[in-house]
Amino acid sequence: MSAHYVSRIALVWFLACAAVSTPAFAIEISDPQLLTQMDALQLQREAVDAEHNQRDRACYHRFLVNACRADVARSRRVRLAGIKQQELALSQQQRALLKQEELRAQQQRLEDAAQQELDRQDRLADRAQRARDLAQRSAEREGEELERLARVAERAQRDEDRAQRMQDRTELEQEAQERAAAQTLKERALAEKQAEHAAVAANASAAAAPEEKARALQEKRAAHAAVAASGASASEPDAKQRALDERRASHTATVIAVPLKPASKPASSAPAPAAVQQKESAYARKQQELEERIAERDRRLREQKGSQSAPLPTFP
Repeated sequence: MSAHYVSRIALVWFLACAAVSTPAFAIEISDPQLLTQMDALQLQREAVDAEHNQRDRACYHRFLVNACRADVARSRRVRLAGIKQQELALSQQQRALLKQEELRAQQQRLEDAAQQELDRQDRLADRAQRARDLAQRSAEREGEELERLARVAERAQRDEDRAQRMQDRTELEQEAQERAAAQTLKERALAEKQAEHAAVAANASAAAAPEEKARALQEKRAAHAAVAASGASASEPDAKQRALDERRASHTATVIAVPLKPASKPASSAPAPAAVQQKESAYARKQQELEERIAERDRRLREQKGSQSAPLPTFP
């Protein structure tokens, strides 16, 4: 195997390693400044490769090809070694940054885990508090429902009592109205009876009116006689005037005391018993009608109440 072939194999292997290692560094780099420096080193590497490839091709036109190519390979290695050292330094910086970032990420994960645990504890506490609040609200709602049911029952009881009181009041008012109606009928019958008695008394006074008239006429005649006697004996004008005044006063008293009666119909006491009998028969009929109405009212009351009740006493 010639030296030329060995040098070519070494060059291919070095380029392959560089091609493989360079993307690895590029992949690991996350800092923008380091990435810029790595790009610059990559450009330098490409420039060195291009320069030495051109010098390696130029060696084929010289007499000592292998020696020339060996010099070119040696120069390439020296130049690439410096670039490799810079890339290693950048890689160390990148690893340090990655380690710091990893530490920060781990710290952040720990903090996030602690915060999540705190949040979980808070959520559990909130859930427990909500459960307690829900239980308390449920208990309050149950208490309110019980109070509402109690109020409804109390209101129903009050309504029932009010209805009972209204019914009792209605019955009392009805009974009072019935008693008032019976009292009114009784008072009306009494008034009619008193009117009948007054009519009888008027008839009796009408029968006694002629005697009163005769007595008044006698008093008038006596007054006229006294006036005539005083006119004959007295001579003074004032005595005549006084006698005339006395005569007028006596005449006025007579007219007021005696009621005027038509001359063609003298007072008579014969029709009085017939009128009294007619009034008594009308009163008897009214009393019978009153008793019938009271009996009918008692019958209706017994039908409504469903119980036997004693009828109201009749009025004489």
